[in-house]
Amino acid sequence: MPIFDPREKGFPVLPTLVLTNLFPLVGVLYSDMSFFALFYLYWWETVIISVFQFIKMGKAELKTEPDPSYEVNDKPLTYEQVNSKRYMRMSYAILRILMLAFYLLFIVVFVGVLSALQEDAGAFTRALLFIEPWVVISFIAFVVFHFAEYIVWRINKEYKQTSLRDLGTIFDSRIMVIHVVIVLGTFAAMFAGEQLFPEKQNAGSIAYVCMFVLLKIIVDVYSYKKNVRRTEMISNLRMLKK
Repeated sequence: MPIFDPREKGFPVLPTLVLTNLFPLVGVLYSDMSFFALFYLYWWETVIISVFQFIKMGKAELKTEPDPSYEVNDKPLTYEQVNSKRYMRMSYAILRILMLAFYLLFIVVFVGVLSALQEDAGAFTRALLFIEPWVVISFIAFVVFHFAEYIVWRINKEYKQTSLRDLGTIFDSRIMVIHVVIVLGTFAAMFAGEQLFPEKQNAGSIAYVCMFVLLKIIVDVYSYKKNVRRTEMISNLRMLKK
């Protein structure tokens, strides 16, 4: 596979990112994994990312000014607050836990029940309890990838160009993917199942999953490349100042 960035010479981040995202799709196509399992895995990946973000916040060194448009209790954050590891990590952990709890409830009730009604109800239970083998395989792949990405982040000393404000974002592109896919994916599943492949029982689920995975890959790759450009820009500015 090609090298997309000099930082990837030791670890091919982008190719591995794409490959990791394809694991759940393989499970749906060849292992009868439900589309609920895909959302459930996506939620778990968000948990994994949140844990590593929290860890990274303990190492971030770049100081930054607060965002004047962001307020807590009708007051903008101060310079001291936005650069306080204790304050930012605690705020991030509390808000992220509340948000993840809400989305877990939403995914289980909305997507899980829909999946159980359209497909085998046992598939929903197997995915929820991590009995489905491909769910376990995909989960391990996510853990390994994000751990490797964290190691690369440490080895490249990217923490010197990373601020607490960068890492402490609560609402990001991953949350937008959930919203978009739930709406568009439902129509795609209905159209594929009723119009394109009415004789194929899980055609709707396959259409749902394919769109989800494709959109997720696009967003993940875009976010990664954007972060690489931002880090390089900060590094170049520091070199010019010296």
